[in-house]
Amino acid sequence: MEVLESKKIELPKKLAKRYPAYELYLYGEGSYAEEHKILPLTGIPVLFLPGNAGSYKQVRSIGSIALRKAEDIDFKYHFDFFSVNFNEELVALYGGSLQKQTKFVHECIKTILKLYKGQEFAPKSVAIIGHSMGGLVARALLTLKNFKHDLINLLITQATPHVAPVMPLDRFITDFYTTVNNYWILNARHINLTTLSVAGGFRDYQVRSGLTFLPKLSHHTSALSVVSSAVPKTWVSTDHLSIVWCKQLQLTTVRAFFDLIDADTKQITQNSKKKLSVLYHHFIRHPSKHFEENPAIISDLTGI
Repeated sequence: MEVLESKKIELPKKLAKRYPAYELYLYGEGSYAEEHKILPLTGIPVLFLPGNAGSYKQVRSIGSIALRKAEDIDFKYHFDFFSVNFNEELVALYGGSLQKQTKFVHECIKTILKLYKGQEFAPKSVAIIGHSMGGLVARALLTLKNFKHDLINLLITQATPHVAPVMPLDRFITDFYTTVNNYWILNARHINLTTLSVAGGFRDYQVRSGLTFLPKLSHHTSALSVVSSAVPKTWVSTDHLSIVWCKQLQLTTVRAFFDLIDADTKQITQNSKKKLSVLYHHFIRHPSKHFEENPAIISDLTGI
C-alpha cells in the first residue's frame, strides 16, 4: 500500500503572517512524494480550491488518478497537484472571508510558479479546479487590481453556484457575487480564460444545476457548462460532495488534462481553440475514439 503524503509548501514569512489560518500543500504518494520532497518541481501545476467547509485533502481523488496516468506513460508528462487549506471556513454561510481567500490564492499562484524556477520547461501559468465556492473564488481572481490574467490557463469548476448564492445570508456574499459577475459580463470580450463548469445534476440538493451555468454571451466563446449526468463515459449525477471523488468524472477530467498538453512546451497549451475543442470532446460529444486535433469530417463509404 502506497503512503499518501501532502507536502506543506513553505510560504514567505510576510504572507504566512498575513494569512495565519491558510496553507498551501502539494499532493503526493509513494515514490512521487519522496522524489518531490526536494524542489524545484518539473511537472505541470494544477491548483485545487475547496469550497464551503471543504478540505484541502479533497484533491486526493484527481491527484491519484493523474499520477496513475503519468505512470502509464512512464512520466513523459506529469501533473503536480497543489491544494489550498482554507481552514474549512463556512464561506457559504458567511461571506466575509471570500475576498481574503481570493487574495491568498493569488499569492499561492505566484508561490507555485516560483517552485519551477530555472527548469527548462518552467510553467508561466496554472490550471485551477474549484469545488463549490472554490470555483467562485477562482473567478474572483480576475477582479483583483494587480492580477495578471495569463497566470491561469484553464479553470474547471465543480458544482459551483456561479449565478447567485444558494443562501444570500449577508451583504458580503451578495456584494462579492455582484462584483464577480458584473466584471465577467462587462469584460467578456477581454476574458480569454477557458472555463468549464460541471454541475452535479439532480442528486445535488445543495446547488441546483441552474445556478452552475456560466454567463453565456454571444461574444464569450471560451465558456462551457455541463451537467455530470450528460458527460460522456460518466453518465451519472453526483451529490454536492461526491463530485470531487466521482471516479468516472475524475477520469474524464484527467484524460482532458493530458490531451491539453503542448508537446513543445510540455505544459498546457496556450491555444484557446484547442483547449475548447479538447474540453468539448471529453465533456460534451461522445468520444468513441481518441482526441484528434483535425478529425476527418467526411468518411468514404466504399462497396455500397
